[in-house]
Amino acid sequence: MIKIKNLKKEDVGRNVIYNRAFCKIEFGKLSSWNDKYIFVRFKGPNGEACEEEDVSFEFPDYSNQ
Repeated sequence: MIKIKNLKKEDVGRNVIYNRAFCKIEFGKLSSWNDKYIFVRFKGPNGEACEEEDVSFEFPDYSNQ
């Protein structure tokens, strides 16, 4: 899960996985967010709204360690 409150501008463009129960797993790139949704670009130029519990970063970010 990606917590919206923990996102920072450097996260834009990071690879994410969309994984919701009974749905196909999809890979995309984080494009933006607001107070309620995380927007992920899957195939087209625009981001699709996703709930934070349905997306996770594809690879952990260890740059702050």
